[in-house]
Amino acid sequence: MTVEPTSAPTTGVPWRHDLVGGLLAAALGAAVVLHVRTFPELPDGQPGPALFPGIVGSLLVLFGLVLVVRGALDRNRVSADPDAGVTVQGRLRALAVLGLVVGYLLLAETLGFALTMGVLLFLLMWLLGVRPLVAVLAAAATTGFILLVFGELLLVPLPQGFLG
Repeated sequence: MTVEPTSAPTTGVPWRHDLVGGLLAAALGAAVVLHVRTFPELPDGQPGPALFPGIVGSLLVLFGLVLVVRGALDRNRVSADPDAGVTVQGRLRALAVLGLVVGYLLLAETLGFALTMGVLLFLLMWLLGVRPLVAVLAAAATTGFILLVFGELLLVPLPQGFLG
């Protein structure tokens, strides 16, 4: 007769990441929602400058709380590997996303929105493993959609860059 060793549930890292990340996202979202309440309102009930930041802040709160609940539920699951899901490649990809955001902030005024966003979206998708042709098409379609909705319909001034 063989006796299998019993193991207590491990305190795996992934559920803690969800818990901490969710709390941070919810706190940031709550701060945004509270801050945009100080923005001026437009006459006749038209949406003012607080509309989109308020929506983003509310979504941060909502999805942050979803992550908190997910982390709390996953806490009791047994994981053979406490570092499951946390790989060097995953960390590098996360850093690449942050680097591309910084790249956009540094390059958009010089190169313009369309060129900067198109190239950075392609790079992001390529780094995440999307086939190059699909990445090019998706980056072009997404950039075009953003230009149409924000630049033409909502009249949000987007950086023109040297192409004007």
